[in-house]
Parts: sequence; structure tokens; C-alpha cells
Amino acid sequence: MDLSSFRAELSRAVNAGETISFFCECSIAYSGRAEAELEKGGRLIIVKADKSVLVHQPEGSNPVNYMKPDSFIEIVEVDTKEGKGVLLKSYNQKFKDYLDVFITKVFSFHSVKLEDGRKLVLVGSEKDMSDMIKDNPGLIGEDFSPLSREEHTKFGFIDVFGHDGNGNLVVVECKRYTAGFSAVQQLRRYVEKIVELKGVDKDSVKGVVAAPDIAKNAESMLKQWGFSFKRVNPPKRLEKFNKDQKSLVDY
Repeated sequence: MDLSSFRAELSRAVNAGETISFFCECSIAYSGRAEAELEKGGRLIIVKADKSVLVHQPEGSNPVNYMKPDSFIEIVEVDTKEGKGVLLKSYNQKFKDYLDVFITKVFSFHSVKLEDGRKLVLVGSEKDMSDMIKDNPGLIGEDFSPLSREEHTKFGFIDVFGHDGNGNLVVVECKRYTAGFSAVQQLRRYVEKIVELKGVDKDSVKGVVAAPDIAKNAESMLKQWGFSFKRVNPPKRLEKFNKDQKSLVDY
């Protein structure tokens, strides 16, 4: 694709709010959160309908540089000491970011008007975990009886709230990943608030962190404060690979 045709088609697609991708040879200059330059190389450029811009190198999943949505985009043909090319200038007024992509060769260009108003549904969230524990209280303990989930306090919502067979109140804090210091500190705040709200002795309110794993230093703090850890994996209704499933070599 020659550069004049590319500039015209890129301008049209940007103005039409299309999603654009093209492979090109380009150099990059960025100013904003930091100062960065990238010498000429083969890259994938993506321009989305919201005017966000992403620059990808041939390897790696993250863009090497990007511009946030609602950026202003200008496309001009230029003639510099490096030769003729097309300059894609992107500027974000809100964040004071500038990105110049100087394109000297275009290998392929694609654009299409995409319609997608769907929201990503997260499966295996902490809400899913608390629902699962409420429906399966034995995950916390044989004598655990849940009373409610997302019990409101001044510090937020308790994931699962209940009591055990000895009449102690139980506060459960769910984490879908490895629990760290912040999870233990949050649990302590919830326990302290329940003690205050219910007017009970602090020894009669138990705290439990439910997570797939817990960091060693966080577990030490948990025990120091008299709380406990229960290994609970979040539900994965969409999981396509079961690590426990046998393969042919297992038979």
C-alpha cells in the first residue's frame, strides 16, 4: 500500500469511528508520563473507535506504548531527513500525553466498524466465592452456619457473616487470589467493627480468610491476631482444562 493511499484511508477510518489495525515500519516518539523514543522497526498499530492507540512490537502481549481513549488524532504526510512518510500524531488533553508515530512503510491495513455493547462477565469472583460458601458452609467448618453475605459495615461489605456451633460470630473475608497483608488487615477491621456494633466480647468474634492460598507473612499476622485460614478455590464454571483429568498416558 503506498503512503498517500494509506494516509487517506487511515484518515477516513479514524473519522468514521472504525477499529483499525495495520502492520508497518515506523519510529516512535512519546512525551507525557515519561519521555521515550523507539527507533525504526516493524510493528502492529491499533487505533480503536474511542481514539485510543496501541503500539505493539512483534513479541510480548502488552503494547510498548499507548494513548488513552478520547485522544485527538492528526494524520499528515511529511518529508524529513529520514525520508517521506506519514505522521500519526496523537494528543490527550486530559493527561498531557503526546505520541508521534512516523510511518515509512505499510505492509497491510484493515479497518471495520465494530458494534459491541456487552460487558465482561467475571466468573470466579469474590462474590461468586461468597455465594458458594453461603451455599456450602462446610467449606469454612462443619459447624459454620452463614447468616448473610455482603453484610454492610462502615469499612465495606463483609463477604460472609455467620456463627459457629459454640455461638461465636464468624466473619469470612474472601480472596480469589493469594491473600496478602491487605486481606488480613481488612478482616481485622471487619471483626473490630462487628465487636463494636454487636456489643460483644472480642473473643466471641472469629475471623476467617478464605482463599486459594495465603502469603507466609500474611499467615503469620493472621495467627498473631487469632484468625484462621481456609483454603477455598473460587468456582470456575467456564474452566476448559481440569488439571485432575487423566490423560491417555495415565491408563
